[in-house]
Amino acid sequence: MRARRFKSLTWKQTNLVVFTALFFAIAIFIVEILMVLSTERETLKRSQKEVVDSVEQPVENAVWALDDNLAKQTLEGLLKVDYVGSAIITLDDGNTFVSVGNTTSLPDDIFSAISLKLFGEFRQINRQLHQPTYLGNDEKPQLIGTLQINYNTRELTERLISQLKVSFTATLARALFITLVLSLVFHRFLTQPIAKIGEAIDRIDPECPDEHLLPVLNNHKDDELGLVASKLNQILVQFSKAQEKLRKMATRDSLTGLPNRTLLLETLTVAIQRANVRKSNLALLFIDLDRFKNINDSLGHSLGDQYLIRIALLLKRFVDNRGLVVRLGGDEFVILAEDLHSPSQVADFVEKLFEQLKMTIKLGDHSVHPAASVGISFYPDDGETAEDLIRHADIAMYSAKAAGSNHWAFFKQQMTERAVTRLRTEASLHDAIKNDEFVLYFQPQLDLRSGHLIGCEALIRWQRGDKLVSPMTFIPIAEETGIIVAIGEWVIEQSCKTLNMWQKLYNFQTTIACNVSTKQFADPGLIPHIKRSAMRYQIKPEYLEIEITETAFMNDVEQAVLKLQQLQSAGFGIAVDDFGTGYSSLSYLRRLPLTTLKIDRAFISELPGNSAIASTILTLGKQLGLQIIAEGIENKQQLDWLESHGCGIGQGFYFSEPLPLAEFEKRYVVAQPSKVGL
Repeated sequence: MRARRFKSLTWKQTNLVVFTALFFAIAIFIVEILMVLSTERETLKRSQKEVVDSVEQPVENAVWALDDNLAKQTLEGLLKVDYVGSAIITLDDGNTFVSVGNTTSLPDDIFSAISLKLFGEFRQINRQLHQPTYLGNDEKPQLIGTLQINYNTRELTERLISQLKVSFTATLARALFITLVLSLVFHRFLTQPIAKIGEAIDRIDPECPDEHLLPVLNNHKDDELGLVASKLNQILVQFSKAQEKLRKMATRDSLTGLPNRTLLLETLTVAIQRANVRKSNLALLFIDLDRFKNINDSLGHSLGDQYLIRIALLLKRFVDNRGLVVRLGGDEFVILAEDLHSPSQVADFVEKLFEQLKMTIKLGDHSVHPAASVGISFYPDDGETAEDLIRHADIAMYSAKAAGSNHWAFFKQQMTERAVTRLRTEASLHDAIKNDEFVLYFQPQLDLRSGHLIGCEALIRWQRGDKLVSPMTFIPIAEETGIIVAIGEWVIEQSCKTLNMWQKLYNFQTTIACNVSTKQFADPGLIPHIKRSAMRYQIKPEYLEIEITETAFMNDVEQAVLKLQQLQSAGFGIAVDDFGTGYSSLSYLRRLPLTTLKIDRAFISELPGNSAIASTILTLGKQLGLQIIAEGIENKQQLDWLESHGCGIGQGFYFSEPLPLAEFEKRYVVAQPSKVGL
């Protein structure tokens, strides 16, 4: 689209004044023409009557006496009157008595046409002549002839047009003079001040609009233009205040008042430029608070916010003038330190920071012990842009978090490669659900005395082309990204579908145990999904057992108890997987409506040598009336010990590794169950 050409207000204003002046000049001139024409017509009419009245008697006497010389002299006197062209006396018999002047017709031109249009009725005047009245004849005066006077109206028209030309020229000159004067006045008192305001507007700095206010001219302080300039200045001042407030909101964290990501990027970019000039290093520390979600969920968001504010004050006080403390969001903070140039300096700095974080924070009636994971990146070794340094410090933080609470880690290039692999795996997991690439394997759970099949555990595998991907590869990533919820729902759905198929094809029923991750257990849709799946495939709830880990219910015991009670009341089995590996297991165990305990393979592997924990779990399970399943049985010695101590059910490679559906059906569903160990 072509840019519109700028048109000066002075030019527009001058054009408007010119056209207005010309319009009124022409209008006035037309009125003047009409008035002049009317006056000329009245004057000519009056003049004609006076002329005829003045010669009527002498002409009548000359005609009555048939004195042609007297008549001619009288008519020649008429020719001296303005615009009289000729005069003719005609006798009563129609013969011309006397004729004077030019009787030729008018030329056929514009003036003649105008003359005929304007004065056509005045071109000729006639007066009847009668016998003189002094003869004393009382009878009606006798008609003796006719006097005809012809006027040259073309000459009158030419004179009139000449006068109007002069008048029009004068009117036009006056209009142009008025236009010039008005244009100069308007330019001086209107357009020039507006132009100055426009120039002042061009000088306004968008970043600091109140530094270049618009001029309020002396001549316009008390008029509309001055009012407009004053109002605009008020707007600029208010806009500057609002902009400052918005900038503060855009660059500051609303909760803690610390700089946010936007200001970090700006400051870090300048710091990189400064370090580049000085040929020095700078360090970036990415801090993630450990267990903040637990604090937020258990104590509430209000105390969670207070916790973040206290941490922000602690970090700011600790860093002081040695760097910039930033809150990226949630429980993530960043420290930009330009004075830390070596790994040893940073390590010493972080260790001192951890010492500060060990201080107890009081939140209402609660005492909280902060902990954090810290990732560290250096300029220029770990990145040359602000985004790269932040991203690499973030990656290093995740590596530190994997090592446990209150750990720190420097960025290494291998971390990026692992992060890229994680992203690719995450994307592939989404596709795997859509493309139905997951399959279920089944590991049998057998009666240790008879060897008969008691049930089985459903274990997911990822069939990626010709390759079978181990759960150890993708389950942790699925847990971190939340995809585990969709995967867990698929496992429950497929398990119910398998139970339905075994019942219809083989008239076979057994229990399938499905593992539920911590995130899936926290999902509000878990219980409704389990119930819908069982109803859709028309299976009895007791044939579907839900396995949870201790960490799934430790974060929120009350909510966990409520969910498990819903499952129990619906008839589903509930097992605690890897029992004994968590914390405070015994204190929570009595509150949970469980049906099964599974002894972790770590305790089974120590049998029969170190059997204290396994014996305790077996005794506890029997006292609580729970079914006990031993996981990870790999040899005859372990089996003998479990049998001798009353463990009824076991699973492990000693019996069978997890089997694909077809092979599991062939060995345990269609065929007769085998004896243990055979």
